[in-house]
Amino acid sequence: MMEGLKRSKAVFIMAIIVVMCMILLSGCGSNTSTDSDTLVVACSEETGDLNPHTYDSPMWIQSLVYEGMTRFENGKVVSGIAKSWNVSKDGKTYTFHLDKENKFSDGTPVNAKIVKKNFDAVLARKENHDWMETYRVLKSVDAIDKYTVRFNLRAPFSGLLQELSLSRPDRVGAEAMFPKNGDTSKSIDKPIGSGPWKLAEHKEDEYAVFERNENYHGTKPDFKKLKVMIIPDINTAANALKSGEIDMIYDLDGQMTGDVYNELKDSGYKANISDPVATNMVLVNTNSGVTKEKAVRKALEYAVDKKSIAKGIYNDLQPAADYLMNPKTTYCNDPKLKVYKKDLKKAKKLLDGAGWKYSKDDKIRTKNGKKLSIRFFYEGENESIKNIAQVLQSQYEEVGIEVKLVAQDSNNYYKSQKKGEFELLQAATWGDPFDPHSYMSSFRVPGHGDCAAQKGLKEKPKIDRAVANAMNAMDKRVIEKNYHYILETLTDEAVYIPLTYTTTPYVYNSDKLSNVTFNTRVDVPYEKFKCVKNNIDTRDKGRACYQGNR
Repeated sequence: MMEGLKRSKAVFIMAIIVVMCMILLSGCGSNTSTDSDTLVVACSEETGDLNPHTYDSPMWIQSLVYEGMTRFENGKVVSGIAKSWNVSKDGKTYTFHLDKENKFSDGTPVNAKIVKKNFDAVLARKENHDWMETYRVLKSVDAIDKYTVRFNLRAPFSGLLQELSLSRPDRVGAEAMFPKNGDTSKSIDKPIGSGPWKLAEHKEDEYAVFERNENYHGTKPDFKKLKVMIIPDINTAANALKSGEIDMIYDLDGQMTGDVYNELKDSGYKANISDPVATNMVLVNTNSGVTKEKAVRKALEYAVDKKSIAKGIYNDLQPAADYLMNPKTTYCNDPKLKVYKKDLKKAKKLLDGAGWKYSKDDKIRTKNGKKLSIRFFYEGENESIKNIAQVLQSQYEEVGIEVKLVAQDSNNYYKSQKKGEFELLQAATWGDPFDPHSYMSSFRVPGHGDCAAQKGLKEKPKIDRAVANAMNAMDKRVIEKNYHYILETLTDEAVYIPLTYTTTPYVYNSDKLSNVTFNTRVDVPYEKFKCVKNNIDTRDKGRACYQGNR
């Protein structure tokens, strides 16, 4: 009987231990999403139709499903669908050798035939992609054999391999993706690619669920699923992280303010910031209103206090910018370029010399009875940009310039820049892998804000020729010389007002994931993030949770 009592006591104690462990482990889930095999992240916009040949989905979403011929990692071009390539001496022929083991998520092979079909479809509508030099110079694509593809160019393009890494329109989809007529410019049948993820479920404006692609030829994702929640507002996203609805905020759209970042970091969430990615700036229209005057444009440069914007709005998450192009950008590290520093005396002197005098009735300058009034167009949904607009409005008032703020939704914002209907426009360079080639290529394309803003310059034809010369050169010195001319001219003409160098903050629950890094805004390496459950044992997980780590 004593043995029975001892046995019962032992069972009872063991049961208590099991219950305590369960409570301990369940506590770890109180600030994480419920499924430990699913990574839940926030996205500020709808995921779209996942067509790799159009522009209706966020770039990083397209990159989850599709691969390009190349990939851009850590500032370098690396292999994608193509394992290797050869370039002819004249730079007009690129021969790509495909990975023979690579398959699409539906099990069909990634071969030369399907690669050619994808690029033929894009070339058939190349007018939709004229901002890219690739589709200005690419004549044709040939399938040489089952796993060899040849690109035939009209002229050399020094940035071809870099541009082929873009998430659109260069990504390759399976046969099942194509509609019957083969035209992907309007729609696709199914989003089937060879990337690390495949679409499993989509509820418009709410969420999209991606599953791990078991056919992926690279290292397969640690998580089985990736759920993308559509949360447009950064404060709402922060609350969702704190409540455990999501596991991560990966701020690709520059919405994160310093206050939100520091609040989450102070609450115990893991928080990191990428190195500078691109340049947040104001585009000044040389072909509209009072900003046609060079003196006014230069006064606008000198009136801005960039450090106060970097500190006051971003809490130094984004450093103040001196140049249009981030100095780490290839071919663009140019210390000879002029830097505009805050100097209110210079700004006022320029305006005085141009005939803009202070009005007797108010603080706004006038000339010939006309107010020095300027419109500033910006995307109103972005809280950080809204704050910048208000700060600029206040700073320009100090030198007698009235700034009228025009907040727009995304559609109207892009319409305004397409038509050139602005004096000031919130804008940014594009970052890797777009800078400098793809971004500067867009200078020549009507319908882009940069092209519209430069239209009033007498040097505009020469700028466009310099862009073409840089693109088609094989000699690094020639490329640098042409980019120097472009940047020097645009700086002297005060067409761009650099504000901050953009960074990408990412905040996450470290009980759920680890090994979180940044690559580019085109390719977020979710497949490389580690699931904590898969990488530490139960005791370690319980101990980490007990210590209150997030």
